[in-house]
Amino acid sequence: MGNNKSLFLENRIKIIIAGALCIEKDKVKNDALLDKDLGADYLDKAIIQMNLEDEFCIVIPDKDIADKNKVSEIVDYIKKRTHVTVSR
Repeated sequence: MGNNKSLFLENRIKIIIAGALCIEKDKVKNDALLDKDLGADYLDKAIIQMNLEDEFCIVIPDKDIADKNKVSEIVDYIKKRTHVTVSR
């Protein structure tokens, strides 16, 4: 059950990132860098941050999101903040 919830959460995060960047979800890989691989700029990261906050009813401090550039780092951060077991 926990693993299904974890996979669902990861998928939802990738959909949010893809939507904010207007790209296909399949391009949002765990090892992708938001800036170099997916073309995100500072404004895109702010939009992703706001969308994640809205989706998961959490507050993400700017300093926390600023040092997260890899998709997997964002996924792990959201899993921890929403108390979903991180499994790799």
